[in-house]
Amino acid sequence: MLRRIAYFLIVTFILGGLGGGIAWYAFDFKPKFLAQVILGSPQPPQTISAEAARAETWQPRLSGIGTLTASDGIDITPQVGGVVEQVHFESGQDVKKGALLISLNTDTEEAELRSLTARLANAESDLRRREELFAKGFAPKADVDQLRSQRDSLAADADRVRATIAQKSIIAPWDGRAGFKNVSPGKYVAPGQPVVWLQSIDPIYADFTVTEADYGRIKPGLPVTARFNAWPGTDFKGEVATTDARMSDASRMITVRAKFANSDHRLLPGMYADVLVDAGEPTSVVTVPQTAVTYSLYGDSVFVVVPTAKADAAAKEGDLAIERRFVKTGEVRAGRVQIADGLKPGDRVVTAGHNKIDQGSKVVIDNSIALRTQDSATIQ
Repeated sequence: MLRRIAYFLIVTFILGGLGGGIAWYAFDFKPKFLAQVILGSPQPPQTISAEAARAETWQPRLSGIGTLTASDGIDITPQVGGVVEQVHFESGQDVKKGALLISLNTDTEEAELRSLTARLANAESDLRRREELFAKGFAPKADVDQLRSQRDSLAADADRVRATIAQKSIIAPWDGRAGFKNVSPGKYVAPGQPVVWLQSIDPIYADFTVTEADYGRIKPGLPVTARFNAWPGTDFKGEVATTDARMSDASRMITVRAKFANSDHRLLPGMYADVLVDAGEPTSVVTVPQTAVTYSLYGDSVFVVVPTAKADAAAKEGDLAIERRFVKTGEVRAGRVQIADGLKPGDRVVTAGHNKIDQGSKVVIDNSIALRTQDSATIQ
């Protein structure tokens, strides 16, 4: 009996050891061995797209966000109240200086003027007769002065009524475009009540702000380029007209006014303007495609394609590797980024395939992959 128990324990021990050895080999030794083999084997080169940094000449620019404003713009309001008799324009119509816009009813004033005219004529006759009698010595000087005063008072009253009648004809003070008319015939308008908005939009102004640091670079006559959401892809050319007389003590910004020709009336007051001012002499800069730059909190960087290090025993002549290089970026224009520091003209930077590479990765260049990416994006 004891012998059978001993045999059973010996067999159990042998089988347990054998199972444990198999498990150790399968779940510990073999995975580690394969991982070492894989990590120790040379990685295949990754395919990327690259482009050489190039030297360009860029015109220094100041950017600003502005709003269009009319060269002249007012609310047309009557100086005197009255009932609208006739409206002589249509909403949105271009009108000339002196054009009659609105006529108010003048029946009461015209009747008063006829009465004053008759009384003035009678006063003139009385004054002439009394002057003749005074010349012959049959009338006192006081009577002549009193009649002359009455004549002058009636003449002044007539002039006042004529002025009131003239004020009831509302005219355009200058050439411009009328807005929506706010009145119709038969409506009473009070003095100072807006009846139509009139604005002159050729030329038209764009008001934008620049910082205190950039103020010294702003001068009247500098070329200005503006773009508007209403006309995508179209550049409007103008020039700096003037600057405000003071700088904001809260924001340390100053308002600059640019002038644009607008004979076709495509630009309207109130439009948002994206403004660029050519300030300074053209300078030489190093630029790369915008897709080559990786932006992060730790700094902007690019992947530069360089020859494989000679210390790499597996490297062959002509093999290429990746070097991550931190750069100082500047302005962005037309899909290219200015590199102020960190690159020189001719350095090849990766423009596609960033997600497959890192510092020291082996690469081959195939610039056709960038074209395929653009085509697929366009089709989608």
